[in-house]
Amino acid sequence: MNPKDKKIQIASFDDTTVVGINSSLPDYKLAWCVNKALAIDLSRYDDLVFEGDSFAFYYYTAGENYNVYNLVSLNSRDRVLYPFKPRLDYLFLIQNTLSAERQTIIMRSLRQTEGITHAFVLEKDKNLRFVLETIADCEQQMINKKRRQTDIHAVKQQMQEQEEALAKLRAQS
Repeated sequence: MNPKDKKIQIASFDDTTVVGINSSLPDYKLAWCVNKALAIDLSRYDDLVFEGDSFAFYYYTAGENYNVYNLVSLNSRDRVLYPFKPRLDYLFLIQNTLSAERQTIIMRSLRQTEGITHAFVLEKDKNLRFVLETIADCEQQMINKKRRQTDIHAVKQQMQEQEEALAKLRAQS
């Protein structure tokens, strides 16, 4: 195949539900409230860095073939990640298909959560796609970093086991 004939694969966000949230809560407090409301376990990871500014990034996966959740602050000290209209403070992304019933339950829970002023599902358009691609890149970097840390930890564990085995052999001789 001619390299010029290759097409770039662009991630599809068809199975991603995007919820816009308005809240005056700081990101860590909002994450705690969302965790409590939805019985999930969002954890803070490295910030999403865009053009030199950092935006809080929270991540939770329910496991393979289940939903993945991201909570992303749209505001840093000096700028807004993307100026949504109406103004939004956070995006809450739910990856993998949700049934209409499950989406209704999640939205009801978010709207009843103390500290959340508004929560609504966003229509996907080309502007939102840019933001989703930025978030997906951050998530992939986080997953790769975690994988490397896990790999390094496994190698260290193997080396320690080998050293212990050698020490036992030396002690026996």
